[in-house]
Amino acid sequence: MKRILIADDHTIVRTGLSVLIKTEYLNAQIDECSDGNCAWEKIQSTGYDLFIMDINMPATDSVNLLKNIFSIQPQSKVLILSMSSEEIYAKKYLQLGALGFINKESDATEIRRAITTVMSNRRYVSPKMQEAITRQPVEGAAAKSVFEILSARELEVMTHLVEGKNVSEIAEILSVHISTASTHKASILQKLKVKNVIELTTLVNRFDIA
Repeated sequence: MKRILIADDHTIVRTGLSVLIKTEYLNAQIDECSDGNCAWEKIQSTGYDLFIMDINMPATDSVNLLKNIFSIQPQSKVLILSMSSEEIYAKKYLQLGALGFINKESDATEIRRAITTVMSNRRYVSPKMQEAITRQPVEGAAAKSVFEILSARELEVMTHLVEGKNVSEIAEILSVHISTASTHKASILQKLKVKNVIELTTLVNRFDIA
């Protein structure tokens, strides 16, 4: 029997994923969490065949969550399912150890493909990401995401910034000091050569975050 953990703060997403999973793995045992703290507690006590998670949940430090998971279960199979742009975020989270990254707006067939691919311990790369990877050797630097210079932590902070959260809120979510969150914000703006969060949001939207 397959055991799967879904961590997402939207009930409808968890329900939809459960339905998709049951079409492939009829007897799967599915556990659900709405935040990273719940997920971490379950992972410490249970061995899962697959962990599906959003990278932007309340009270969740997704970077450290992944690092902690792999520190106790190095062979964990993790699939990121997020509204965040694959072209902006996927590479960093794959580097952190996730086996797949897929956008929530993908159709059901593609999400099922991602689930079965990662469950088989193979890396899942969406058609959109595969196209971007194929372009890079031909187009060189022009094909690379301008966000590749950001660290995984900076990408996480950037996500919260473009959603309208202030530094204090971000610090609370990530359980870091306000000065640390401010330093990350300053680094992001400097690296991307934008003056403020408004310009940052415009840049992210221009890069096709959908």
